[in-house]
Amino acid sequence: MITEHPIAGKVLIATLNSWRYFAALSAFAMLFALLMLFFADYSVVMLAVSLMLGLACHYYCWRLWMDSHLFNILYRFPEKTEIFDTAINMCWGKKGENNRSLDSRWAGARQLLHRAGLSVLVQWGVVILTVLFSGFE
Repeated sequence: MITEHPIAGKVLIATLNSWRYFAALSAFAMLFALLMLFFADYSVVMLAVSLMLGLACHYYCWRLWMDSHLFNILYRFPEKTEIFDTAINMCWGKKGENNRSLDSRWAGARQLLHRAGLSVLVQWGVVILTVLFSGFE
C-alpha cells in the first residue's frame, strides 16, 4: 500500500503540521469575537457560537498535533505497531485490542484535518455574518 511508504508518511506528517495555521486563524477569530463582545453592540449568541467553534477547532488542532507526532513514531518503527497500540491504550486507560490498519489511521487523520478546517471556516463565517447583519437589528 502507498500509505506504508516512508515518503507517504512524511507527506502525511507535513500535512498534519498545518494545525498551526488552523490554530492561528481560529485564535484570531476568537480574539476578534471577544473584542466585538466587549467593545461593540453585537449579538452575544452569535459571538458565543463563534467562541465555541474556536474551542472545537483548537481541540482538533491538538489532536492533529498529537497525530503528527504519533505518525512520526509509527513510520520510524513500522514493525512495532503492536507495541505502539499497547502504549496508546495504556496512555488513555483503554482495555483490549486497538489493532487498526494504517489506512484506517490515515482516514482518521484526514477526518480530523477536515473537521479543523471546517470549524475555522464556520467560525469565521459566524463572525462575518454577525458583523454584516448587526446593522439590521
